[in-house]
Amino acid sequence: MVKIGVCDDISLQRNFTVEMIKRYLNSRNIEFSIYEFSSGEDLIENYPDGLDILFLDILMDDITGMDASKKIREFDDNVEILFVTSTVDYVHEGYEVRAYRYIMKPISYETIEKHLKECVDNIIKRKNNHIIITTKNNLVKVDLDSILYIETCKRELIIHEKDKSHRVKMSMKNMEKILNGKNFFRCHTSFIVNLMKVDSLNKNTIYIQDKEVPISKYAIKEFKVSLANCLGAIVC
Repeated sequence: MVKIGVCDDISLQRNFTVEMIKRYLNSRNIEFSIYEFSSGEDLIENYPDGLDILFLDILMDDITGMDASKKIREFDDNVEILFVTSTVDYVHEGYEVRAYRYIMKPISYETIEKHLKECVDNIIKRKNNHIIITTKNNLVKVDLDSILYIETCKRELIIHEKDKSHRVKMSMKNMEKILNGKNFFRCHTSFIVNLMKVDSLNKNTIYIQDKEVPISKYAIKEFKVSLANCLGAIVC
């Protein structure tokens, strides 16, 4: 099941986008639910749980799509935001909310198809993207997308999520092997970061939400390349 939101204050445009989405998903026999919103305020007030993809018009009255996306990122780190716009003026601002896809108006089916294929494929992979760890006597499933960073503490690893953490007896080397090829980067002897969660880099510090993670000066160049490659996979 893929959950998709469409927010546009122009009903004709919103209906067209919804029909194009349905056409594509039906062609792939993908089960889906579509949620429609007529304004940024409507979106914020009625935001559904577990939304996977959001088509969001930028230029709306009252609350703009950009302002709405900033509020959404306060409680949803995972939804894939696709801005629908008639201007490129907001491209740089979009990076602040980790929105890397821009669909220029007028929208065509080919454009919807291109972006949806990439997003849906990523979501299907993400929903099967987890590790099983042993904490004390419990087995815990941890979604990789929920991990902010991992650090060593004595002979344990601490896996940090947004609102909780897990301790597991494992070496950093073994964890690095498990996460190989999954958008994680070992930035320091004692730290691995989720590249998709990085907000900024300042000298020898990586900022992830309200956390600060040290980065070795010897790893900065490779980190920048890895981060660019990670984002480049979804930048259009």
